[in-house]
Amino acid sequence: MTKEIAFRKMPFLLMAACAAVLVGCDDEEAPAPKQPQAAAVVEESGEECLQRAIDKLSGEGKDIEAADAAAKKALELMPDSAEARLVDGQAAYMKKEYKRAVADFDAVVAEKSLPPALRAEALVSRAVVEIAQNEFDTARLTLFRALHLDHRNAAAWYHLGLLSRNTYQFDEAAVEQFEMAARLSAPGDPRTKKLSREIIPAIRASLAAAAASRPGAAKRDAGAAAKLIADAEALRKKRQIRAAMKKYEAALAADPFSYPAARELAYLVSLNDKTADGVDKALRAYRVAIDLRPVVQDNYYAAAQLAYANKRWATAVSILDRAIAHDPENHKTLDLYIAALQKAGREKHLNAWKAYRQELK
Repeated sequence: MTKEIAFRKMPFLLMAACAAVLVGCDDEEAPAPKQPQAAAVVEESGEECLQRAIDKLSGEGKDIEAADAAAKKALELMPDSAEARLVDGQAAYMKKEYKRAVADFDAVVAEKSLPPALRAEALVSRAVVEIAQNEFDTARLTLFRALHLDHRNAAAWYHLGLLSRNTYQFDEAAVEQFEMAARLSAPGDPRTKKLSREIIPAIRASLAAAAASRPGAAKRDAGAAAKLIADAEALRKKRQIRAAMKKYEAALAADPFSYPAARELAYLVSLNDKTADGVDKALRAYRVAIDLRPVVQDNYYAAAQLAYANKRWATAVSILDRAIAHDPENHKTLDLYIAALQKAGREKHLNAWKAYRQELK
């Protein structure tokens, strides 16, 4: 049986460096002269080694080799300390000893008696190692696991934002994730200031520019679109579905920002045109609806379900990848995603996603 990793909050900055010694005197007899003694060898405690490792990993006196030696010694002296294992993992990461780092972080994650926030911290550290090795899909799932344990972990949100922006080009999700990171971080933190003043505004500006360049955006006619949608709804009540579909299509052409037109067109075409061209048309309309309202999970699910039903497994996976970026704990979305991964032959991460789905139950 392995030893439980202890969680100890050690007030490093307040620890005393030495202890006071009281010496008594005997009035009746003078003390004998002290004999010369060899200098005592002072052994550092595990806590002192750990604090030295932390000091050497950051700040002006940064010294990775010294930090690594101190971290190893701390772990040797305190093999049951979760903090010692986390710091040893950090030192290993800095030395690019990734296998050792992951082993340290996994040991902390596996100990379920530890506070969820501490286990989440270990998962975020593991994700950073995975990103360093270009294992982006694995890192994203690791960060989702961290947030399931501690939804207020700012570092998890921040690194998810980086992945959404830089790897997956899910800019809307990146904005959400960076905003959460900024909200949960200290206001004076330089990273928080950069997020609020530079990164988030830049992504928003990029999204606005992309919207402005949408075909038909410059000549959009919201009034005409609204009238066409009203006509379409009247036709649906009369069960004139084909005519209604044409009205929705015309409404979307009049106003490419009309979410109701895109959503209803996608829905009706998916139900009433089972040809390959019909599936293509419905998926295009769903993508417009998703772009206009990226947080609405039902559109992703309907589009992915349509793709899945037509054996377009890779398309279903792609759609659900984006859905999960906005809501990584939606059970219905995850179940379809796992099924699509299996059909698409994406076996590499299949078991990891299944395990994550089990964690959410």
